[in-house]
Amino acid sequence: MTFEIGHLTLKPAAPVQPVAPRPSVEAPVRAEPAHAADFSDVILASPPPEVLAEVDAAWERGARLAAENRELHFVRDEASGRMIIQVRTLDGEVLRTIPPSNALDVMGGGAL
Repeated sequence: MTFEIGHLTLKPAAPVQPVAPRPSVEAPVRAEPAHAADFSDVILASPPPEVLAEVDAAWERGARLAAENRELHFVRDEASGRMIIQVRTLDGEVLRTIPPSNALDVMGGGAL
């Protein structure tokens, strides 16, 4: 499975294994839940505006990188378990490797 955000591609460290369905077990029916709670006043919140603004800025930075024939490629090193972040051309040629702490700076508009 691969996750793509614009031109960013994320791959999980290990293959995802399908989960076998559990056998059906009939549960006793109760008139009232053991711990009844009123969730009628709960409203699912969307992300705060500042988070949405940061996501938009990262998306725009990804588009600018793509316009420059560049992308950030994230992969987990099997041996060490650490993240490796590469600056690559859109054809996959590795231009350089950057530390994870610099990846956030790059997506925020910092220099490669």
